[in-house]
Amino acid sequence: MTRITTHHSDDHVTLDGTTQRNLELTETMQGDREGSLFATVDHTETSAGGRLLKEWLQRPRRSLSVLEERQQSVGALASAALARDELREVLGAAYDLERLASKATHGSADAQDLVAVRETLEVLPQVADAIDSDAELGGSPLASIVDRPDRTAVADLRKMLEEAIAEDPPSTVTQGGLLQRGYHEELDEVIDRHEEVRRWLESLADREKRQHGLSHVTVDRNKTDGYYVQVGKSVADEVPEHYEQIKTLKNSKRFTTPELEEKEREVLRLEEERGELEYKLFEKLREDVAAEAALLQDVGRAIATVDALSSLASHAAENGWVQPDLRRDGDLEIDQGRHPVVEQTTEFVPNDVRMTDDRGFLVVTGPNMSGKSTYMRQVACIVLLAQVGSFVPVREADIGLVDGIFTRVGALDELAQGRSTFMVEMSELSNILHTATEESLVILDEVGRGTATYDGISIAWSATEYLHNEIRAKTLFATHYHELTGLAEHLPRVANVHIAADERDGDVTFLRTVRDGPTDRSYGIHVADLAGVPAPVVDRARDVLGRLREEKAIEAKGDGSSEPVQAVFDLSSGTMERSATTDGGEATSKSGTQANLETAASSETDADRETGPEPEKADVLADLEEVDVNETSPVELLSKVQEWQRRLEDE
Repeated sequence: MTRITTHHSDDHVTLDGTTQRNLELTETMQGDREGSLFATVDHTETSAGGRLLKEWLQRPRRSLSVLEERQQSVGALASAALARDELREVLGAAYDLERLASKATHGSADAQDLVAVRETLEVLPQVADAIDSDAELGGSPLASIVDRPDRTAVADLRKMLEEAIAEDPPSTVTQGGLLQRGYHEELDEVIDRHEEVRRWLESLADREKRQHGLSHVTVDRNKTDGYYVQVGKSVADEVPEHYEQIKTLKNSKRFTTPELEEKEREVLRLEEERGELEYKLFEKLREDVAAEAALLQDVGRAIATVDALSSLASHAAENGWVQPDLRRDGDLEIDQGRHPVVEQTTEFVPNDVRMTDDRGFLVVTGPNMSGKSTYMRQVACIVLLAQVGSFVPVREADIGLVDGIFTRVGALDELAQGRSTFMVEMSELSNILHTATEESLVILDEVGRGTATYDGISIAWSATEYLHNEIRAKTLFATHYHELTGLAEHLPRVANVHIAADERDGDVTFLRTVRDGPTDRSYGIHVADLAGVPAPVVDRARDVLGRLREEKAIEAKGDGSSEPVQAVFDLSSGTMERSATTDGGEATSKSGTQANLETAASSETDADRETGPEPEKADVLADLEEVDVNETSPVELLSKVQEWQRRLEDE
């Protein structure tokens, strides 16, 4: 730790763990890195650059000046292809200075780590030269990024390490050979004496051969015998008297001499002295490097920043991404937007989005598997990338900065924590309703689907009203509750959009195109067919759906052991009930309104039948009989009921 700063909440976008998971920022829903947004845009050359890019994605910014500086850098790098390639090649030689500074501070850095520090410090001026050599890069904020570290201090530290550390030091710090000759005078003297003794030992075999006429003579050393003279057995009887035998082998004998033992003691003493002195000097050098940890972090951050920006520029250039127009406050308008990850694996159909002050809440409807979720996540990813400073996958975009992105997508349970799918869904919704503000972007996918139909519609309805009236956040809400589309007629900021589908001769084609207005069908049975549900099940589902729509009774088919039962679905209670039959035996269904009217009629008293209801009540009953519950939206029906109640109360 070299400094502590505050992450100001007003400068960063709120992005909770649920949103990061739902948008698959750093890993997919299956836990894989490949297929995530980070993996898609990560073309960094260094581990520090990749780490910084991930940090940007997880902590987008709200500072317009910071984002514009990043945009200018990305733009310059994207248009200067040759200079960008040269720069990326230079970056590839950089090590992770932030990690190396940490190792030096903790005393765990070895000589090879300090060599890596030295080589990375050499990269900074090379990066600066690569930027300055191109007019467009030199005129961008990139030049100021590499100038942020103290270049004089960087040069001094690099020179110190060049003079101190050996070119190819060993991996351990206690065996010597860590430091350059000329770095320390006393160490040089010890090294000179040590090397002099080693030269004497290395030439001993040749001297013994010449002096005593011996052949097959070698001088070596091991942990058991120390230094020894080894002579072949054929001439072992010819050795001088001062040779002292220490071991007999199969084809040779080993000897030592008083002079050899003396030299061995001397070389061991010098090795120990050299090792202790060199390690002491290395520790001091490592402490000097650790004292410059803040400088190393500055250099590492500068290199990582250039690397992350270069990665975003490379992806933008290769995929036709463009620079969005950013505003502190304002609308969200995207022309021909694409999902940044999905477009990598399929021919993507671009779509628009327009969210303004009077159109800030979009109810998204459409068939199953038509792309509603992808469309909404695409919008969130584009906004997020824009607030990272990246170019975005659109033809054109105006993006008002948001203070938070919140998502409630898909079904997930946490049974080990005692939380069902619906409980998790409600917890996520609760967090959004408590945390989102007028400047937030909210993505809701199928709120209320985890419970009974009426409960679900009620929750979705009230959440929509709260988001629209109280929070006023920019919201995209995908739902299969088509009743919610009626809110567009009564809430001024709500608008309907739908994912189009084309049905011809029973075949459905998902067009993946977003159009204004609500959809009228979900095509759920078609999706079941696509998923491979057995044909008898699909056919039976189509038959049941047709009879439900025609308000005809459905025969509950058993296994043949009992008589079939004809039943109808009572919309008001949400239950199946035995049906009545017509004179011809055809089972029929009555709407809840019709059934209630018949019940009321059967309970009339004789007096009622003679005099009839009062005129005002008769008018209300007449209006009630004319209402088709199945064709009336909930909002309109509620309005009619309130009007009838008012008329009856006046009476």
